[in-house]
Amino acid sequence: MDKEIFREARKQYFKNFKVLFIIVAVLLAAFIVLLGKDIFQPKQRVRSNTQAPTQRVYDQAGTLTEEEIARLEELIAVEQDIGKADIVLLITNQEMGVSDYEWTHAMMNCADDFYDNGKFGYDKPYGDGSLILYNWYEDENGSQKGVWLSTSGKMERIIGSYEEDDVLDELERYLLNGDPVRGYSAAISRLSYWGHTSEEKTQIPGLFGFLTATLIAGIYAISNLKTPKAQVTTNAATFVHDHAAVMNAEQDNFIRKSVATAVISNNSSGGGSSRGGGSYGSHRSSGGHSHGGGGRRH
Repeated sequence: MDKEIFREARKQYFKNFKVLFIIVAVLLAAFIVLLGKDIFQPKQRVRSNTQAPTQRVYDQAGTLTEEEIARLEELIAVEQDIGKADIVLLITNQEMGVSDYEWTHAMMNCADDFYDNGKFGYDKPYGDGSLILYNWYEDENGSQKGVWLSTSGKMERIIGSYEEDDVLDELERYLLNGDPVRGYSAAISRLSYWGHTSEEKTQIPGLFGFLTATLIAGIYAISNLKTPKAQVTTNAATFVHDHAAVMNAEQDNFIRKSVATAVISNNSSGGGSSRGGGSYGSHRSSGGHSHGGGGRRH
């Protein structure tokens, strides 16, 4: 009799904590997999694209001195390794179109095609990176000055309207006040920041998920240990009175019964939009490669 009672108590205990045991088993399996993949250790990516030129600053308008170009080249060399994405600066002085429509498409095509023709990309040709295009052109019809940001690879996914504004705001802060070199430098640093932020996020999801699940399991265990179902509700004397087994019969009497029905709709609605692509959105260049970005006319 005692053995049957303890067997029933043990069975009830495992039933009450079934969810906890499942969580522990899943965590253990996940931990073993994560260790096998070495996901807890930050992985340092190195530039693997050997097809693109090493030059990063192209001043076709002749607005920079050799010293300024050298400083910008040094800055980009450091920042693109931090952000794990190529950064290219193209400065030009050419007609892009009088109307806003013409100007927008000419700037976009110029930036995208220059990036593609150079086969830029940190990880591979046409891969992770950004190109800043600034045009200084103006004539009797007015100014066609302005900036365009072309993004590719992971930077296309990262740089949405918010991030694009952040980069262009930094450029304009100094460039429109007569210090273009500082403006270019500020924009380059912001692109590096956003690229670096994305790298940090990709290193922690496994660890974060594991710790979160562990925390949930711990809270579940502590909260349930304090409840009556975590205690042994039967023992050897539970059904014994005066050395005799006692079983109490119970009966449920239903005096009135009513059933309520409700229709539950399976229709669901919802949605979202990708934060990447920039203000102009994702599009294909003339070479067939995917780009994001946007710009501002000054």
